[in-house]
Amino acid sequence: MTRKVPYQKSYDFVNKINSTLSIILILTTTISIAILVLDKLETPHKFTHILNVVLVILSVSYFILEILQRHLFHEAEFERKNDFIDNGLKLKLSEENSSGYFNNDDLKKGVYKLGVNCFESSFFTKSITKKMLKKHLIQAGIIFLLIFTLIFTVANNLLIQILLLALPYSILNDTLKLYRLYKNTDTVFKHFTYIFNTSKKGKLDYLILNNIINYEKSLSRAAILLDNKIFKKMNNDLSIKWNELKEKHKI
Repeated sequence: MTRKVPYQKSYDFVNKINSTLSIILILTTTISIAILVLDKLETPHKFTHILNVVLVILSVSYFILEILQRHLFHEAEFERKNDFIDNGLKLKLSEENSSGYFNNDDLKKGVYKLGVNCFESSFFTKSITKKMLKKHLIQAGIIFLLIFTLIFTVANNLLIQILLLALPYSILNDTLKLYRLYKNTDTVFKHFTYIFNTSKKGKLDYLILNNIINYEKSLSRAAILLDNKIFKKMNNDLSIKWNELKEKHKI
């Protein structure tokens, strides 16, 4: 089946803003380093002043874009949530639904299918975030080493020190949020494993709904986009493993 995800355009736009934010952070760091070098070379004050003005503009732009990114991300998440519910239950919350996104079309619509879809989503999310986390830790280590070396060796301007700290702080914050998302979705995945193996039918729906709420709450708190390149690279292998999990748990 051809994969169609109507709300992907919303996520793509958020991704573009994320890329812009990353570029701004890199530019602010680069300009800050340039100012430090020019100060050491005793470059004319006028040129240094221009760079300081650019830094302020970039900082304000980053603040505004970050607010916009958060707003658009939550809107995209709302679209995803509606499509998720439509696929599992007999509802029509979305204007257009996805196809080929979940691998559970053989199941009858209801709370059980909704739970299986969330089980699958938690499996994919915890697997992708684990891969993303390794990448983030390597990048964070390199940037922290570079920035703190500059701060404690050549940076004697308080404004420059603060701006230099913006990049590692942002990366550290994103890494911590990514770690929490990985741990939370891994916990949700393990709970689903327990639910679909040991729970009695009378309590199954309640446990499924409770775990779905935990999963959605984890996504909302983290407000992190999954790496699309990593997803595409892992998608086929994860789909095969997911079908093996369904067979193993007799879903």
